Amino acid sequence: MMRTQHSSALKSRTALKSRPPVKNRPILENLPKLGVGINYHWDFAELIAHNPQLIQFIEVSPDMLCEEIFAQEHRSLRFDARKLADLQQLAQQFPVVVHGLGLSIGSARGWNQGYVQMLDQYAQQQFFHWHSEHLGFTLAQGDKAGDDHAGLLLPLPFTHEALALLEPRIQHMCERYDVPFLIENTTYYLPDFTGNDWNEIEFLNQLLNNTDCGLLLDLYNFYCNAVNFGFDPAEALLQLQLDRVVEIHIAGGITHEGFLLDVHSDLVPEAVWNLLELIVPHTPNLCAITYELLEFSLPMLGEEKILSQLALAQSA
Repeated sequence: MMRTQHSSALKSRTALKSRPPVKNRPILENLPKLGVGINYHWDFAELIAHNPQLIQFIEVSPDMLCEEIFAQEHRSLRFDARKLADLQQLAQQFPVVVHGLGLSIGSARGWNQGYVQMLDQYAQQQFFHWHSEHLGFTLAQGDKAGDDHAGLLLPLPFTHEALALLEPRIQHMCERYDVPFLIENTTYYLPDFTGNDWNEIEFLNQLLNNTDCGLLLDLYNFYCNAVNFGFDPAEALLQLQLDRVVEIHIAGGITHEGFLLDVHSDLVPEAVWNLLELIVPHTPNLCAITYELLEFSLPMLGEEKILSQLALAQSA
């Protein structure tokens, strides 16, 4: 039976309280240890259902279950009833966490309100242990009224201005639902922005200090940045507030024109497994490790290789 009794996860839509953040470490400490999981896609449904010994939860991006409607300069997301029903069958068997794709939390003019309204609807019908979003933006002001979609996630500069923009938005998402909110580190492919006030680790630590959010640490994203820009990922990670890590993403990708890309389409590189082994002892609130794959990876890799990666994650 679907756990609709948790519809109270959706709080009333009130403005942010004018109070300093109260660190949610007790909340993070009390989260369930879910284990190892995989991101949900309907192409993965059979793989997930047949391997509960290796897959202990599913990470759902509810915006993937929707069609985007753009009318009168307004974006909205409408659920596909069939896709939602198919997911609900698996959600009766596996714990669910939410990983958003379309909030665009760093857009200068404001985030994607259509995503927030969609997540409100999803929270009314499906309990999830936490929800997360990428530290970046996809929507930007266009020549006409309304926003243009960049077609990919764009990074923010590590500046005081970006921090001031993000903090109230992150705190709002921490308070909007009765479950924690996590922010995920992302890749960046351009050289350092001139005028950065911090490096990536320092910026993430500022966000964690000034809000109640947890961290979804994407080790592969971080490894991509380290390879592309020539810094030591292990040394950098040990400067991060690892006690705020709730979930870790692992993945593998491709190299294109000299850049390692976060295309989640391959086996996890040995260097990323080594980073995982290094930091797990320093992450007391780690609850989940997610192997991320794009849907086209299933026929490319095959089930056996995918299951072998999940087994390695179990050993971690």
